[in-house]
Amino acid sequence: MDAVVAETNTDSTECSVTKSYVSLVFESVDEAYWFYNSYALNLGFGIKKGSTSKSFTSGDVIARRFECNKSGLKPSKEGEGSSTRAHRLTRVNCKAKLDIRKNKEDKWVVTGFIQEHNHELDTPSKAKRHRSHNVLHKDKEVKKLMDQLYSAGMGPAKIAKILNETNFNSSISATQVSAHLSEHRKNNIGNEGASVFAYLKKQQELDPNFYFDIELDSNLVLRSFFWADARSRNDFLTFGDVVVFDVTYKTNKFMMPFAPFTGVNHHRQSILFGCALLADETEETFHWLFHQWLKCMFDKAPKVIITDMDGAMYNAIKRVFPQTRHRFCSWHIGKHLIEHVFEIRDIHGDFKKDYYEWYNSKDVSTCEVRWKIFTQKYNIENSSWLSKMWARRQHWVPAYLKGYFVAGMTSSGRSESINAFFDGFVNSKTQLLEFITQYEKAL
Repeated sequence: MDAVVAETNTDSTECSVTKSYVSLVFESVDEAYWFYNSYALNLGFGIKKGSTSKSFTSGDVIARRFECNKSGLKPSKEGEGSSTRAHRLTRVNCKAKLDIRKNKEDKWVVTGFIQEHNHELDTPSKAKRHRSHNVLHKDKEVKKLMDQLYSAGMGPAKIAKILNETNFNSSISATQVSAHLSEHRKNNIGNEGASVFAYLKKQQELDPNFYFDIELDSNLVLRSFFWADARSRNDFLTFGDVVVFDVTYKTNKFMMPFAPFTGVNHHRQSILFGCALLADETEETFHWLFHQWLKCMFDKAPKVIITDMDGAMYNAIKRVFPQTRHRFCSWHIGKHLIEHVFEIRDIHGDFKKDYYEWYNSKDVSTCEVRWKIFTQKYNIENSSWLSKMWARRQHWVPAYLKGYFVAGMTSSGRSESINAFFDGFVNSKTQLLEFITQYEKAL
């Protein structure tokens, strides 16, 4: 059996050990760390890595400690007197910790766990500010999972939600996910950007009405690009009063979101008004895209644009298309409604009937009266999602959208039908240049 260099803690506080986690087994040190970090977030404290123990014979780490970030004492500075400005104590010799040791099967077993703290704990929301809860999105395993979920066709918001609901139980934001994916793309695009630019430039030389633009970062690395052929531009002049804009995934090797602008012609067929591959889904990226698209379409803004409820997209549309009526996709509204009011539907059998009675109100005054009755009946005044949606009712409730022609389109289904054109042509391994050339074939 391996001898151990560092001795294990045998101080008197060991009497407060709670046995509930002792003997718990983990596949790796990282798994144990994120388990304890998740536990810490729920309880209201941060953690740090403590001492390690190594084998005499191999020098490998065979035992490890994770502890409360208020463990130990901060050494006082010489000459520090009463006139020194007081600082909040960050280390108070807290003994809370989790010890793990490698067993014969190369698994990591919990050998010690102290639950008690000698200081006040934070609420889970305040605990998120601790360093250990702000770096989860940088963990290798978490990054790998982000990439896998993104390759499966999920966007940053959905990925963040899944990560935060799993045993990671973290406070990862969609912005952090988006930043990782953007960095991942930048590190892997390589010479693809130059090839894409050369191809688009060639298309423009062949057809002066072919329009494209690219967005570069400060290091002149490709971030996003937009293009539209002559047919798309001409179609917009005739059929561009109503436009659907949507973002989809899993169309290329670099996992860049694919963002088509679509509409419908006089035969009710789906038509394309240009499309883009984006670096991310931030407000500034959408602002760049919408500005380029408006320029491409002869500075003619659509009368109505239909999108999902993404906040960054919403803000960018207000900036670039101030006179355009922005309508939320009815399919997304229905999807989120089920997610956010599921419990209410279960408890009240007539919820659906009352909801649609309110939703289908013939005029604004009736709608507002019924809303008040509806919210009081189901006690949902404090529902953050419904309150938020009520504040944006002009974008999705029929009573507020009367008088606006939408060409029979209320959802992003047109955009999805455009995406269906690509089935069999592109997939998650498609190179960027190949994507663009296959796009031409598909259409």
